[in-house]
Amino acid sequence: MYVDTGVIIGNACKIQNGVNIYNGVTIGDRVFVGPSATFTNDLYPRAHSVDWKIVPTVVEDGASIGANATIICGIRLGANCMVAAGAVVTRDVPAHGLVMGNPGRLAGYVDVDGRKIEAPPR
Repeated sequence: MYVDTGVIIGNACKIQNGVNIYNGVTIGDRVFVGPSATFTNDLYPRAHSVDWKIVPTVVEDGASIGANATIICGIRLGANCMVAAGAVVTRDVPAHGLVMGNPGRLAGYVDVDGRKIEAPPR
């Protein structure tokens, strides 16, 4: 696991082996991050750039991120959302949203226990 400087991680999180969390990422409470998941922090990566800026990412409370998922910087993962294993998330995920695929697409909703439901809770 690699946690860069400037990363904020909330309480009661479970972060598995091989995870990469780079500067600019804020993770809320009770977040699960599966094995080998990766967060990015640069939309235009180059080995040498004089105008490089960190692009922040926010993971809200209760979110779950599956193994080998990639979270592109500049997005917000909503509270209690679930990112499927191997997904590449390129845009915001709503609270309780279930995202799958590459690029990640909204495939439904989950409850606070991660079970699929018909619509987002109110």
